[in-house]
Amino acid sequence: MYCDILIVGCGPAGSSAASEAAKTGLNVVIIEKKQSIGEPVQCAEFISKPLLREINITKNSVVQETKSIKLHLTDNSIFEFNSPGYMLNRSRFDKELAADAINNGAKLMLNSTFIGMEGEKVLVRTERKSLEIIPKVVIGADGPSSTVGRLIKYKNKDFLIGIQYETPLIAPMDSLEIYFRSEFFGGYGWLFPKGMLANVGVGIKNLQTFKGYSIRELLNNFSYTLEREGKIKNMPLSITFGLIPAGGHLEKTVYRNVMLVGDAAGQTHPITGSGIPQAIICGKIAGNVAVEAIKASKLEILEKYETKWKKIFSHQLEIATKRRVLLESNWRDLDSTIRKCWPTFKEYYD
Repeated sequence: MYCDILIVGCGPAGSSAASEAAKTGLNVVIIEKKQSIGEPVQCAEFISKPLLREINITKNSVVQETKSIKLHLTDNSIFEFNSPGYMLNRSRFDKELAADAINNGAKLMLNSTFIGMEGEKVLVRTERKSLEIIPKVVIGADGPSSTVGRLIKYKNKDFLIGIQYETPLIAPMDSLEIYFRSEFFGGYGWLFPKGMLANVGVGIKNLQTFKGYSIRELLNNFSYTLEREGKIKNMPLSITFGLIPAGGHLEKTVYRNVMLVGDAAGQTHPITGSGIPQAIICGKIAGNVAVEAIKASKLEILEKYETKWKKIFSHQLEIATKRRVLLESNWRDLDSTIRKCWPTFKEYYD
């Protein structure tokens, strides 16, 4: 099987790259190891308001609008900041991005796992058989533990691990709530409203535990606290786990005919864990640069991808990476340190 561009992973990064490339008429194939796009949901599902205007999705993907973010510190002080955005139905959001890519001409193969590369051949295992695909360009958009990244020896090494319940919400809310606690080393807890439901989760660094508690127990304790405060009913409807890159972007995201995008490239914000904006924007850049390289028959043009996306995001990701080092080294003094390390505080930019 031959194609111009093979994209591994059909999340926001992969779909965005596929959509940009396929609409030029090139033969674009997406392989996705899951049986269903966007499931299970491994995301807190928030997206900022300005970005949504740039994406071709319907209102069906939006659950509710949010107006602000509230930060809860360990001394019980609360800081509220304007942060207009939307809570998404992430599964539907991902499906609509994938549908846009397909409508532009991309081909999607579900239940298809990237195994490796032998020369110019990419080995793929499907539900029924194994395939050899020969692409001109490969775009790795296969998440934090990218198989494509490991193969070319460029991979994320530093993670937060996140665990999240979807629970009933007692009353509607229009604010995101972030909780900093000593037991959430390197991360935080969150309560994100979705109509009459909420995403309640905890992210911590590298599976470190607090006084012997597992991350599941930390989430349970956090959920009990929110229930006592009258915010949620602690009766989880679903649970998801996921890794969040926290070590900053990879030094190299292009190797020969391979590009890495989104979480696979470490383009996630090391402090907040947000990654949808970077995934979509960098995915579009990767798709366009791949087209340019193929049409000119010059793979060296792929280096433009690295230059272009770093011009947009590298500075802010490097600042956040330094703030993460500061945060973890001063965790015992969390309340004062968080002002320098969370991007809604002005001290973050000093």
